Amino acid sequence: MKRNHDHDHAPSPSEETTTETVAGELTPTQLVALTALAIFVAELCIMFLLPLLPPIPVAFEAFLDSMLLTLLATPILYFLLFRPLVLHIDEHGKAEYALRELNHSLEERVEQRTADLAKTNKALQIEIQERKATEERIRRTNRFVQRLIESAPCIMTTIDVNTLKSNYVNGRIEEFLGISPEKVAATGGNILDMTVAESSMDEIQRIIRNLTLAPHGEIVRSKIEFKDAEDGVVPFRCAFVVASRTAIGEAEEVLLVATPVDDCA
Repeated sequence: MKRNHDHDHAPSPSEETTTETVAGELTPTQLVALTALAIFVAELCIMFLLPLLPPIPVAFEAFLDSMLLTLLATPILYFLLFRPLVLHIDEHGKAEYALRELNHSLEERVEQRTADLAKTNKALQIEIQERKATEERIRRTNRFVQRLIESAPCIMTTIDVNTLKSNYVNGRIEEFLGISPEKVAATGGNILDMTVAESSMDEIQRIIRNLTLAPHGEIVRSKIEFKDAEDGVVPFRCAFVVASRTAIGEAEEVLLVATPVDDCA
């Protein structure tokens, strides 16, 4: 008996399917081949089974053929095709959910980081403004102190306790001794050798040496003879005080204030 079996109900690949594998294993071409193979195997089994049955009407035979084809093909398609496809879709959904959660977490971290950077930048701007204001106050103070020292009616100089060289001397030295601050600087700051009379050199060195061991803020006064530009001797009343100390409290510079004895009188 001739039977015409038209199995055009086999699933075809979707137009949106790409070369991406299902469940990480099968390509669209392999899916079509697997579906066709499942139907072929099921129909082959039916073709061997039906001749064993007694003669039956054609309509019933067609119905039985379709039913057996469905029963045999469905488990094969389910376990080899549809179940891996469902698992793949489920895994893809979980991956998308995890990706959304990760993106959300990253966005929150970026927002928090942006807020922290904005806060840090604002604090930095405030710190820069405060530092500029502080530097400006220091410059104004230094200019004021500089004017005050230069206008003081006495010689003011700072002496390094180790080298006994002058780090700074005001302009009054030229008025009282005829020696300019530039000339002192040109000699490397050797102000004691240049200006202190021989008779007072030991005394001034002794004062500076003892002052480094004296309590903080102690002032030592003495009468010192200075040499002017013409090698004349001019007596001065002097006051010595430690002007700066190191981090461990050792004396670093001594401030010398000298006023002519005649002016003191």
